Amino acid sequence: MTSEAKIAANRRNAQRSAGPRTAPAKARVRRNALRHGLAAVVVNDPAVATEVGRVAAALCDPGAAPSDRERALIVAEAQVTLKRIRRVRAEIMEQMSPAPPTRPPDAQDTAPMLQVEGNARHLDQLLRIERYERRALSRRKRAVRLLARIIHDGVDFGR
Repeated sequence: MTSEAKIAANRRNAQRSAGPRTAPAKARVRRNALRHGLAAVVVNDPAVATEVGRVAAALCDPGAAPSDRERALIVAEAQVTLKRIRRVRAEIMEQMSPAPPTRPPDAQDTAPMLQVEGNARHLDQLLRIERYERRALSRRKRAVRLLARIIHDGVDFGR
């Protein structure tokens, strides 16, 4: 059991690390989720919902139990999310690819320096996107395992 002193210390520490305190910092944090939309729930989008339904139908029979269908939908949502993430990654990689030179190499040009700065920004974006991909992969893996157990064993393990 945790002591009262430890609980009090945890509460004091939590007060010091409660997020941004200034108005500009709060405004900046508020926009974090809107940068690329990869953390957003996209099943509300009719096109995405159709694709998720199509993938879920390929995984699960139409007459399957509701719990099987629910798990198939989780797998499908994760798969569609992975597809979106990989599309965003490909777009970033295309932006990083060097443009063909338009000037002779002996001319004074600052384009290589700008390209290096741009690539650093793109690399930072790629690192951020990796987090979303790991989360989607983990979710899909967990749902596939549950779905496979149910199909093979005929046992419902719940969530």
